[in-house]
Amino acid sequence: MIQAQDNQRISVDLREETLESVLWYLQNRTKFIFMYATEDIANITDISVRAKDKTITEILDECLEGTNLTYEISGSAIVIKKRKTDKITISGWIRDTSGEALPGATVSVRGSKQGAIAGLDGHYTFSIPAQEGLILTYSFIGMEKKTVKYTGKRTINVTLNNSSNTEIDEVVVTGYQNIQRRDLVGSITTVKAKDIIMPSYTTIDQMLQGRVAGMVVTNTSSRVGTAPKIQIRGTSTLLGNQDPLWVVDGIIQEDPLELDATSLMTNDLKNIIGNQISWLNPADIESISILKDASATAIYGSKASNGVIEITTKKNTTDRLSVNYTSNFIIGTRPNYDQFNYMNSKERVLFSQEAFNWGTPYSAEPIKQMYTYEGLLNMYLSHDISSEEFLAQRNVLETQNTDWFKLLTRRAFSHNHNLSVSGGTNKYSYSASMGYSKSEGQEIGNDSERMTGRLAITIRPVQKLTINAAINGSVNTNKGFAGGVNPLGYATTTNRSIDPDVYYQMKASYPYNEGVRSLSYNFINERENSGSKSASSYLSASLDLKWNILDWLTYQFTGGYSDNNSTNEAWESERTFYIAENYRGYDFNSVSPASKEFKAALLPFGGELFTNNTHQYSYNIQNKLQFSKAFNDENRLNALVGMELRSTTNKGINNTVWGYVPDRGEVITSPTTLQAFEPITGSQNSGWGILQRIYDGGWRKVNTTDNFFSVFATLAYSFKNRYVINANVRNDASNRFGQDTNHRIDPTYSFGFSWRASEERFMRKYVGWITNLNFRGTYGIQGNALTRLSPDLILNQGTVADLYNRYQSTISQIPNPTLSWERTKSWNFGIDLELFNLFNMNLEYYTRRSNAIVELDLPYEYGISSMKRNGGIIHNRGIEYTLTFTPIQKRDYALSVSLNASKNWNEGGHTDIEVKASDFLNGRSDIILKQGYPLSSFWSYSFADLNGQTGEPQFNLLDIPDDQRSRLIDPTTYLVYSGQRDPYFTGGLSLSFRYKSLTLNSSFSLLLGNKKRLPSPYSQFSSSYYMPDPYTNINRDLLNRWKEPGDEAHTIIPSLPKGNMSLIQLPNGESTFKIPVWEQSDAMVVSGSFLRCRNIGLSWQMKREWCEKIYMKNLSLNFNMDNIFVIASKRFNGFDPEISNSVLPRNYSLGINIGF
Repeated sequence: MIQAQDNQRISVDLREETLESVLWYLQNRTKFIFMYATEDIANITDISVRAKDKTITEILDECLEGTNLTYEISGSAIVIKKRKTDKITISGWIRDTSGEALPGATVSVRGSKQGAIAGLDGHYTFSIPAQEGLILTYSFIGMEKKTVKYTGKRTINVTLNNSSNTEIDEVVVTGYQNIQRRDLVGSITTVKAKDIIMPSYTTIDQMLQGRVAGMVVTNTSSRVGTAPKIQIRGTSTLLGNQDPLWVVDGIIQEDPLELDATSLMTNDLKNIIGNQISWLNPADIESISILKDASATAIYGSKASNGVIEITTKKNTTDRLSVNYTSNFIIGTRPNYDQFNYMNSKERVLFSQEAFNWGTPYSAEPIKQMYTYEGLLNMYLSHDISSEEFLAQRNVLETQNTDWFKLLTRRAFSHNHNLSVSGGTNKYSYSASMGYSKSEGQEIGNDSERMTGRLAITIRPVQKLTINAAINGSVNTNKGFAGGVNPLGYATTTNRSIDPDVYYQMKASYPYNEGVRSLSYNFINERENSGSKSASSYLSASLDLKWNILDWLTYQFTGGYSDNNSTNEAWESERTFYIAENYRGYDFNSVSPASKEFKAALLPFGGELFTNNTHQYSYNIQNKLQFSKAFNDENRLNALVGMELRSTTNKGINNTVWGYVPDRGEVITSPTTLQAFEPITGSQNSGWGILQRIYDGGWRKVNTTDNFFSVFATLAYSFKNRYVINANVRNDASNRFGQDTNHRIDPTYSFGFSWRASEERFMRKYVGWITNLNFRGTYGIQGNALTRLSPDLILNQGTVADLYNRYQSTISQIPNPTLSWERTKSWNFGIDLELFNLFNMNLEYYTRRSNAIVELDLPYEYGISSMKRNGGIIHNRGIEYTLTFTPIQKRDYALSVSLNASKNWNEGGHTDIEVKASDFLNGRSDIILKQGYPLSSFWSYSFADLNGQTGEPQFNLLDIPDDQRSRLIDPTTYLVYSGQRDPYFTGGLSLSFRYKSLTLNSSFSLLLGNKKRLPSPYSQFSSSYYMPDPYTNINRDLLNRWKEPGDEAHTIIPSLPKGNMSLIQLPNGESTFKIPVWEQSDAMVVSGSFLRCRNIGLSWQMKREWCEKIYMKNLSLNFNMDNIFVIASKRFNGFDPEISNSVLPRNYSLGINIGF
């Protein structure tokens, strides 16, 4: 019976209160008394009610909606009690937007303890008393909660969207399994591909600079098609591969076959072949995870000691058909002389005149010619021309000012296009994409072209089975230059007085005609008649099968096969200076077949062609059994056991042929026959002439197979959402270590623990503004197997020795039974902190100790000069810091900031290897130079000053008594430590500002702490420090050299050398000229630190309602600028501090993205 007093109207505003608190609140503000059983309402929480002038019945109806409770009013008493209803069963699946199951997702019924946890296949089922107004809540870590009102439908399928909350809720892909980040202890950084895409780059590795703490990405060249150098947390090996392991969708990407050739022909070819992921289109990438510590990388075993870069490609979506097209057009700037510190024509002529007056000698008498000052002067002094002719031509040379940059470089134009199609249903889904890119380098003749394709299909034939299949393919073509052709280098180092159209005389020699002193040279002719080219095709297929045996048990099979073919070639035609000097002895087509020069030519017709054909194929088979059980919302267990079989076969053929004529159908002509060969001077150095080179080194075949068999297991247990334990173990067996089971098998393991203090009750109660506080610690041991290394005796079986007429074999490596895997032990400690749901901070400290393989010099009686053994101790330790926050988040505008920084201390341990002074000066990196110093250290002579009378350099520490000079003296007693070549501090900053439909992005990278030795202004001088050849340009710094007494007060550049140059005796007993000592002194050491503005981009997104009017799903435009500026030492004089003798071009791009 309801009394009239229930018409009393009240106002309520309560948020996330328990039902019991709400009832007490109502009882204190009305005349009603509430009666209930405590156990009936104990689990009803998160009641939010906001009512104004509502009756008590209206408020109770709202509070009890979706629960199994009802109420009765009798006078002033209100009784809360359970409903009496029949039970119903509700089932369905829970997936993400890509159609992937969400094992461990929870479904709860508001107002009761009842609910369910989804199994490994994402399915759930539970029973509950039937009632009206049931409200179901679906949740999963990393996803937004979804509330569904029960309407009588017994099957409810739910798709959850990704959450925009903190990174602790992410699902991390580790290659072998997907696991919630809060259940991981290891050091893993994940970046979304869409956040780092830079349209002017064609591979994802080039886009990672400055993005991840602890990862150093260094550009190695300004040419298109070259890969950067990447290091994660320093280096753990001296002789092995220092690159991180690349993994794409769980499949390890094998290293490409190295080009094993030392010929000048292959110098540039090595740089354009590409790396493990050159085939992958960045537009197909969803995310990149960088695994840094042992806990994160141990599951990958022996190849992961340098870190792992895990790439996850885009997944299929269970949505209607969608089509997306993206296109970018890029223009790069051309370098110019304002960027560099080289002489113009007038300065170069003046310098030559001053050098002549000073008495600086030439290594040979300058060739008489009108195109250089020295040649012109020689003609005048020999009375070949008059003074009037001399002065007139000198004026021509002074005003020539050839712009070699304009002739040899360009404003490069590049473009890329990507088309993708996707769609599907819950039973099947698909995606397909095609990409095309064509990139011009800033040097004319350097081009890159790539076509990619990808097809992925997901099939769910039955409820518990999911099949994913994918096919990837790419075709790459990169064009470069022959080994002796370097357009950018030529532009900076060639005399600007030279007319670009003339063939000037360059110094040359020919062994079978000693009368040859010079030959005609024109760089454009050299470039047009030589080159290098790399063409590769890549095809891979993968199959992934998931069978949910039980709700908590899944079997997964993953298989992958890849096939990579490449054809590489470098050539020099008969029209080049290279062929004329090495094989002919005269300019192309300049003598008759009856001449003695023709008969003395080894190769009167045709040029040289080097070809390299490689075929790499590999397969990877994985079988995994995963246990995943969520006992409740707070306790979860994930375990995985598996095996992996991996095999890679490399086949290659190198071949060099002579007589190659590319412009006549690429025919091969014959060299001069032995009977017809008539040297003018000298004699044949072998009985076969040029054919001897064909037999000695013109052909080489490679056929190697590397096999690995691995078993592994992982464990992750989370207790009360606060305490997490991780363990990983893996055993790798390799055929690289023969039959010795002690060395063939390499155990890798790691352990980790984390405590999420923010989940403790006292933290939530007293410091609720700390939304996440997590402490982590890990320890692990990893191994690394070096390629082409074994504890057994290795013989190189050669050809027939002419002296003995027997096959010969040489010892490549003597047996070393104790040789084993390189091992790295590492600790990692981390703190994750989130404040106010806005600021995310991460701080990590790590230590790594590696027992690397080193090369030890051996006495001559061993028959070889060195051997490999374990014992090179390397220590790495460092600190990493990452901060992301969004200080402004409004509907129309927002600002987000991402900052990362890391500092690495790297040093070598004790070494028994004898280190030479040249090793210290050059900073040799494949040995430990000195205990306690970084591996990339280098030393220098100590510069004192310039002699006030002669301008010659003077040095500290070199003047010691003669009886103390010895070859065995420690070089560090007279050399000074200059620093390390690798930066010890790196950082990155990314900013993003959005105003309505406009977004402005920028990114910066910072490298600090490294030192570099500057190129010497005397670098163009000969080894004996005679004047450089007249056709070379010279560093403008030499205009500011010492010229007269008193100049030493304002310059450190020595005077020009004279014919009576004095020698300086070093403490090790060697003697040398003073200028090379000055070049390797600390006077030439400069800070290599720099700050680079990598990218500034502006994008515009059309509003959805506008897109719908023109039948589009989305439309966006973007404008980007890359490599905007670099702040570095002024002493680099225009050169980029990151790459030697070159600059990175500034690029401008305009792009469009359209979706249907």
